Amino acid sequence: MKLIKYASLVALMGMLVGCGHGYEGEYQSKAGSSNELFNALADAAGSQTIVIGSDYIESQGERTTFDDIFVRQSGSQSYLVFKDKGSEEAWKIVDKDTLLQGNTFMNIKLVRVN
Repeated sequence: MKLIKYASLVALMGMLVGCGHGYEGEYQSKAGSSNELFNALADAAGSQTIVIGSDYIESQGERTTFDDIFVRQSGSQSYLVFKDKGSEEAWKIVDKDTLLQGNTFMNIKLVRVN
Protein backbone atom coordinates (compact mmCIF):
# COMPACT_ATOMS: atom_id res chain seq x y z
CA MET A 1 0.00 0.00 0.00
CA LYS A 2 2.84 2.39 0.82
CA LEU A 3 4.37 1.69 -2.61
CA ILE A 4 1.14 2.71 -4.37
CA LYS A 5 0.92 5.96 -2.35
CA TYR A 6 4.59 6.72 -3.07
CA ALA A 7 4.17 5.99 -6.79
CA SER A 8 1.07 8.21 -6.92
CA LEU A 9 2.94 11.05 -5.20
CA VAL A 10 5.88 10.75 -7.61
CA ALA A 11 3.50 10.74 -10.61
CA LEU A 12 1.70 13.85 -9.30
CA MET A 13 5.01 15.67 -8.76
CA GLY A 14 6.08 14.76 -12.30
CA MET A 15 2.85 16.17 -13.73
CA LEU A 16 3.28 19.43 -11.81
CA VAL A 17 6.87 19.84 -12.98
CA GLY A 18 5.76 19.25 -16.58
CA CYS A 19 3.11 21.97 -16.42
CA GLY A 20 5.42 24.76 -17.64
CA HIS A 21 5.40 26.19 -21.16
CA GLY A 22 8.85 24.75 -21.96
CA TYR A 23 10.63 28.06 -22.61
CA GLU A 24 11.71 28.84 -19.06
CA GLY A 25 15.35 29.92 -18.90
CA GLU A 26 17.90 32.65 -19.38
CA TYR A 27 18.09 34.37 -22.77
CA GLN A 28 20.38 36.91 -24.42
CA SER A 29 18.57 39.51 -26.50
CA LYS A 30 19.90 41.01 -29.73
CA ALA A 31 18.07 43.72 -31.65
CA GLY A 32 18.02 43.60 -35.44
CA SER A 33 16.38 45.08 -38.51
CA SER A 34 16.06 44.54 -42.25
CA ASN A 35 16.99 48.25 -42.64
CA GLU A 36 20.79 48.83 -42.67
CA LEU A 37 20.66 52.06 -40.65
CA PHE A 38 18.39 50.61 -37.95
CA ASN A 39 20.46 47.41 -37.91
CA ALA A 40 23.64 49.44 -37.25
CA LEU A 41 21.89 51.29 -34.42
CA ALA A 42 20.61 47.98 -33.00
CA ASP A 43 24.14 46.53 -33.05
CA ALA A 44 25.40 49.53 -31.09
CA ALA A 45 22.74 48.95 -28.43
CA GLY A 46 24.29 45.60 -27.44
CA SER A 47 22.50 42.75 -25.74
CA GLN A 48 20.75 42.18 -22.46
CA THR A 49 19.93 39.15 -20.31
CA ILE A 50 16.26 38.20 -19.90
CA VAL A 51 14.92 35.42 -17.68
CA ILE A 52 11.61 33.80 -18.63
CA GLY A 53 9.92 31.93 -15.80
CA SER A 54 6.70 29.96 -15.62
CA ASP A 55 4.62 33.15 -15.21
CA TYR A 56 7.09 36.06 -15.34
CA ILE A 57 9.86 37.84 -17.26
CA GLU A 58 12.80 39.33 -15.40
CA SER A 59 15.10 41.93 -16.96
CA GLN A 60 17.52 44.42 -15.41
CA GLY A 61 16.33 43.55 -11.90
CA GLU A 62 12.65 44.13 -12.69
CA ARG A 63 10.12 41.31 -12.75
CA THR A 64 6.89 41.45 -14.74
CA THR A 65 4.32 38.82 -13.76
CA PHE A 66 1.69 37.53 -16.20
CA ASP A 67 -1.64 35.78 -15.66
CA ASP A 68 -0.46 33.05 -18.04
CA ILE A 69 2.38 32.19 -20.41
CA PHE A 70 1.59 29.47 -22.94
CA VAL A 71 2.35 28.16 -26.43
CA ARG A 72 -0.21 28.78 -29.20
CA GLN A 73 -0.24 27.09 -32.60
CA SER A 74 -1.35 29.17 -35.58
CA GLY A 75 -1.12 27.19 -38.79
CA SER A 76 2.41 25.80 -39.01
CA GLN A 77 3.85 28.47 -36.69
CA SER A 78 4.11 28.42 -32.87
CA TYR A 79 4.07 31.45 -30.58
CA LEU A 80 4.91 31.98 -26.92
CA VAL A 81 1.98 34.05 -25.63
CA PHE A 82 2.16 36.34 -22.59
CA LYS A 83 -1.36 37.03 -21.28
CA ASP A 84 -2.12 39.69 -18.69
CA LYS A 85 -5.46 41.25 -17.77
CA GLY A 86 -7.11 40.43 -21.10
CA SER A 87 -4.27 41.60 -23.33
CA GLU A 88 -1.80 39.31 -25.08
CA GLU A 89 1.65 39.62 -26.60
CA ALA A 90 2.96 36.82 -28.81
CA TRP A 91 6.60 36.04 -29.60
CA LYS A 92 7.37 33.80 -32.57
CA ILE A 93 9.07 30.51 -31.67
CA VAL A 94 11.93 29.99 -34.13
CA ASP A 95 13.20 26.79 -32.45
CA LYS A 96 13.43 25.31 -28.94
CA ASP A 97 16.11 27.87 -27.93
CA THR A 98 15.20 30.94 -30.02
CA LEU A 99 12.31 33.41 -29.81
CA LEU A 100 11.64 36.39 -32.08
CA GLN A 101 9.77 39.49 -30.93
CA GLY A 102 8.68 42.03 -33.55
CA ASN A 103 8.86 41.83 -37.35
CA THR A 104 11.49 41.93 -40.11
CA PHE A 105 11.73 45.74 -40.00
CA MET A 106 12.58 45.86 -36.29
CA ASN A 107 12.92 42.80 -34.07
CA ILE A 108 14.53 41.36 -30.97
CA LYS A 109 15.93 37.85 -31.12
CA LEU A 110 16.16 35.98 -27.83
CA VAL A 111 18.59 33.04 -27.69
CA ARG A 112 18.57 30.70 -24.68
CA VAL A 113 21.93 30.62 -22.89
CA ASN A 114 20.93 28.69 -19.77
